[in-house]
Amino acid sequence: MSRSSRDRARFRPGAPQRRREIRRPRRELIGVLAVVAVVAIAGGIELIATSSGFLLRRPFELHLASPFVSFRATGLILAVLVGGSQAIAAVLFLRRHDKARVVAWTASLIAMAWGMLQVLVLDEVTWFQVALMAVGAVEVLLAAASTPR
Repeated sequence: MSRSSRDRARFRPGAPQRRREIRRPRRELIGVLAVVAVVAIAGGIELIATSSGFLLRRPFELHLASPFVSFRATGLILAVLVGGSQAIAAVLFLRRHDKARVVAWTASLIAMAWGMLQVLVLDEVTWFQVALMAVGAVEVLLAAASTPR
C-alpha cells in the first residue's frame, strides 16, 4: 500500500477525527492544581485559626486598608474560593469530566484575580502574590494544552 493510499484511508472525508489526548500536560496540570489547592486551603485555615497575622509576619495595620476587619475573612476566601476551585478542577480532571478544562481556566483566573486584588487593596507586592499570579498563568497554559479525556 502506497503512502498516499494510507493517507486517504486514514483521512476519509466525513469520518469523525479522533482527538489525540495529550497526557503529559494533563498530568502536570492535575499536580499543579492539587498543590495550589492544598497550599491555599492550608493557608486559609491558618489565617482563620490565627486571625492576628503573626504567623505570616504581617502587621495587622496592613489589613486596615482592606474591606475586611480581620484575617479570618481573607482566610475564608483563600481556602474556599481559591483552594476550593483548584481542588474541584483537579478532581474533575482526574475523573475526566467534559467541563474540566473550563473549570481549570476559571480556577486559574480566580487565583490570578485574588493575587491582583491583594496588590491593589494592600498597595504592596509580595512574593506570594507574584507566585500566585505566575502559577495561575501556568495553569491556563497547561489547561489549554491538555484534554480531560
